[in-house]
This record gives sequence, C-alpha cells and structure tokens, in this order.
Amino acid sequence: MSVAGCDLQWWREFWAENDRCLYGDAAGGDERPVFPAFTTQRPRVPVLIELGEDWIIQRMGVSYRRYIEDFEFQQEVRAACAALLMADIGLHLKPKVDSSSLLHGSVYGNPIEYPEDSTPWLKHIIRSADDIKPLMARMEQVDLAQAGLVPWFAGCYRRLNRPYRWRILHDPTSVHGPGTILSFLCGINDMAFYLYDEPDLMQALLATVGEITVTYSRLLRHLTGAPMSGVGIFDDVAGVLSPQQFERFLLPVYAKIYGELAPGPKDDRFYHNDARVGHLLDMLHRLDVNGINPDPETDPALIRAKLPGAIIYGCVPPLLLRDGQPDEIMAAARRTIERAGEGGGLVLTAAGSINMGTSYANLQALCQAAERYGRYHRGIGL
Repeated sequence: MSVAGCDLQWWREFWAENDRCLYGDAAGGDERPVFPAFTTQRPRVPVLIELGEDWIIQRMGVSYRRYIEDFEFQQEVRAACAALLMADIGLHLKPKVDSSSLLHGSVYGNPIEYPEDSTPWLKHIIRSADDIKPLMARMEQVDLAQAGLVPWFAGCYRRLNRPYRWRILHDPTSVHGPGTILSFLCGINDMAFYLYDEPDLMQALLATVGEITVTYSRLLRHLTGAPMSGVGIFDDVAGVLSPQQFERFLLPVYAKIYGELAPGPKDDRFYHNDARVGHLLDMLHRLDVNGINPDPETDPALIRAKLPGAIIYGCVPPLLLRDGQPDEIMAAARRTIERAGEGGGLVLTAAGSINMGTSYANLQALCQAAERYGRYHRGIGL
C-alpha cells in the first residue's frame, strides 16, 4: 500500500466533498458548528482536521509565550498560518482565540506559569486538606466575569469580531471535567490521596466544582454569543480513576453539567478522554453521551457497542499520525473505519489532538484512508 503525492487540486476536491460529509447540504465554514449527523446518506466517513496552537506555533517557529499572551501577535501568526495552509493544502483555518486550555481552570485563582517555548500550566493551590474549605468559601463569592482569564478572553473575542460557532474538538467554551479541575487544584497524586483520606470533603469540593462549571459555561456563552445548549467535557484525568471512584465522586458532577447545559434530547453531549476510557463506557452510556473523542487503545468496536448512538471522533493514535509512515497511518485508519464506521457515526480524526510536527503527507494518509475505505455505497473497509 502506498500513498501518492497529492497536488492542491486533489486537496480542494477532497475538502469540498468532506464538507458535504460533515455538514450535509448546509454550508460549512465559520458559521456552522461541527456536529455531524449519524447517517450514511453522505458520500463517506468524514475527516476532521483541527490544527491547534501547538501545531501552529511549531510550524510558524514563534515563541509559545508571546503567542499565548499577545493577542495581536497571535492573530498575526494565525493569519499567516491560515494563508500557508490554504496555499499548501487548501485547508481553511477557522478564526479563534487560543488560550492554551487554561481558560476554565484559571477561574479558581491558580497562578499561571508561562514558559518561553512550551505549553503554559496552572500551579496548584491546594497544598493540604486544610486549604479545601477556604477555597470553597472563596469560590462562593467570586465574580466569574472577572476571574482568571475570563475578562481577557472575552475582550479578545470581541476584538476578533467573528461568529462564534466552534464545536468539537477544541472549543474554548467547552469545559474541563471534574477530574481535570481537581488535578489543576491539587495535582493528580494528592488528588488520589484526598479521595481516599477525605472522601466527604472531596465530595463537597466536587459539588462546588459542578456549580462553578455550569455558571462559568453559561457566563462565557453570554459574553461571546456562543450557542447556549450542548457541551463538551474534556477530562483525561478521569481515566486514571477506577469505575467505582468515577461513579462515587465524578459521575454526579458529570450528570449536573450535562443535565443543565445539554438538557435536550438532541443537544451535543460530547466527551473527550484520551487517557483511558474503556472502563468508563457504561457510565458514559448512562449519561447519554452522544459524541466521544477517546483514547487510541480502547477498541472502537467496544465503544460502538457501549455507545451505539454516539458519534465517535477517532481513533488514530496522535503519535502514529505524527511519526508513522503513511502506510501505517492508513492501516490504523482503516481499522477504525472497519471497527466503528458501519452505519455512520464515525468522524475520522486523531484520538486527541493533532500533535505539533505532523506532516502534510501524514494528514494526506488519514484523508486517503477515508476515501479508500470509508465510502458508504461501496461498503465500509472495501
């Protein structure tokens, strides 16, 4: 199996068909959110390529810190990268404010560390169990409109002056799940100790996290004009918990977030966890999750069996997509298509984000796999 080089005309034809696969007869672009239908009444399995800040920063050779902190510079870099992508592979890069996944977690008051050439992170603010109740009391009084990076993001978005219709995979109005918020507050190791040693206190903290998450999401949607219903929860840290811990500590918070932010039967209930998700699938079914971007190790056929009505966004390993040979990528993509593409409901993409350094040739391999093996009228995998 080999992947021939593709010229710009091939890419343009691919994206034109791909828009029909993602959006049906409606127009794509900036105005329409990515929320595909579960159907085979389209040409083939769609491909979703979202190139995040890591890929852009590395491709353009700029400072990570300046890109995140300097909005004008960020938009100049994004515009230059958008022009490059359009000229090279005909890919439209949507306008966006990049906040390096810090936006939601920042509202708790964590100091932010901005390295010059790597991803920023939030410093922990719970150093002992004695810090938990004061944090809960403080969060009851906090003005979320002025908390953390929220005013910065809202101001940048107003300056961007573009329609806010991002959904899946990397929408800044999505929220971090309760496991990830706990890891921001106290670190994964201490989180594990507190769950065992202080279960009642941690349940109280998680109740606060649920309230803050819902209020924060509604506020940010109001400030940006984003759709008010539907939500994506991003929570890799949940993958390190046992099913029993997840059910006891995190499930009630998930139920609150989905129940209040996605109450309708057709509302987007998206879930991202590229750590490990297989042991959580039964509970995700109870939560009526209808879209999932899972880890690359869980069998897509198992995900389809456990979540028969959910759109699966995956499941090509991101490191393989970056470092593998095109033939290897096509083989992995074909396996995903064969295991989860029958009957619709699969969007071919990375299990997680597309890593910096992923080449055009490897993105081509992903796209050509959809063309070769994902056409509904010929039969999946043929």
